[in-house]
Amino acid sequence: MIDVHFPQVERLVLDLDGLADLVDSSRPGWSRVAMTEVDTQSRYWVAERMRAEGLDVRVDGIGNVIGTLRGRGSRRKAIVVGSHTDTVDGGGRYDGIVGVVGGLEVVRLIRESGIQLEHDLQIVDFYNEEVNRFELSCLGSRAMAGTLTASHLATTDDRGRTLGDTLSAAGWDPQLDQTRWADDEVLGFLELHVEQGPVLERQGLPLGVVTSICGISRFRALFSGQRDHAGTTPMTSRHDAGCAAAGVVLAVEEIASSAEQAVGTVGSVTFTPEATSVVTESALLTAEFRSPDEGWFTLAREQIAEAAATQSARRGLTHSLEWSPWERPTAMDPRLSGIIGTSIRQLGHPAAQLYSGAGHDGVQMARLGPVGMIFIPSVGGRSHCPEEFTDSKQIAVGVHALAQSVVNLDQEGLS
Repeated sequence: MIDVHFPQVERLVLDLDGLADLVDSSRPGWSRVAMTEVDTQSRYWVAERMRAEGLDVRVDGIGNVIGTLRGRGSRRKAIVVGSHTDTVDGGGRYDGIVGVVGGLEVVRLIRESGIQLEHDLQIVDFYNEEVNRFELSCLGSRAMAGTLTASHLATTDDRGRTLGDTLSAAGWDPQLDQTRWADDEVLGFLELHVEQGPVLERQGLPLGVVTSICGISRFRALFSGQRDHAGTTPMTSRHDAGCAAAGVVLAVEEIASSAEQAVGTVGSVTFTPEATSVVTESALLTAEFRSPDEGWFTLAREQIAEAAATQSARRGLTHSLEWSPWERPTAMDPRLSGIIGTSIRQLGHPAAQLYSGAGHDGVQMARLGPVGMIFIPSVGGRSHCPEEFTDSKQIAVGVHALAQSVVNLDQEGLS
């Protein structure tokens, strides 16, 4: 096997700093939310960095930035490496970003190592991986995989504006028939990502080989009761929608805590009216469950439905429970994961095997070809917050493993 040179930490830091300068200074942390001007600026910054490395660059209609390092041309399918540069509001400077910066460094390392790939290598900065205000994530990879639909584009936000119109206002033209990739284009998709959890740090390991990406199932619960005076209505006579919602909030916690590999989170609870002098007439709750165990979701849905019905009946309320289309758990390709594991051992590093509790573009890319992921540690397991941090030397180790995996995949293929 051919060994790839070790990354230059200084170059990685320069790229990370360049993206860190492109943030919304009016928001906390490193905020680069999709469909904003600063996000658009960052995408063209990435495109320019790709061109500076001699890549053939295109930005498709939905905003995916794709840079191609041409191979010898003897193999038709491409190796794809990438992640995202958008963030949650108030997010950190590493989530997704190290996968894009790392992809650029992989191109440099392959050239500096004197390697000519047989396959094309495509570096992708996917558009809008994080969940947006339309309750949809991974727009760019969905468009590539053909799972972004006209119905999605017609979805409205709380101001009545459609996703399609919002994308157009941000400067994109999401023509779905033009962003879709063919089913036989991808030899394998590789993503380097910060773990966003505490496992690697606790085990003292520099790298992780991801086994699967968790499933995500979200719901909305609406409780309707009766508005009354908060001072004169006895507790036994109330039809308080807010208390029912509170009971379901605790049920989400209890249900998720009962499984070893599951989490549950309440995203919002809205009371109407918002006044302490009035008994709550209606309450809207949004929440999600996550787990790598597909079968567990059936039990979780049954239990939350029972909890909502119990809380509603106890107070004489009516209620509705709506589940959004869910993302099933996605297993990583075992052969590609094997190549990643071999590459890591080749470089002399130990590694853990672990699942991802966060969603990733790999869920969509798995529809186009084999997918594999490499994790690097997150200090304190912190992510989606300004305190998110991974040491630059640990990033370099991850990029080295990614580059070696690309070269080994190019040589071995997945036949």
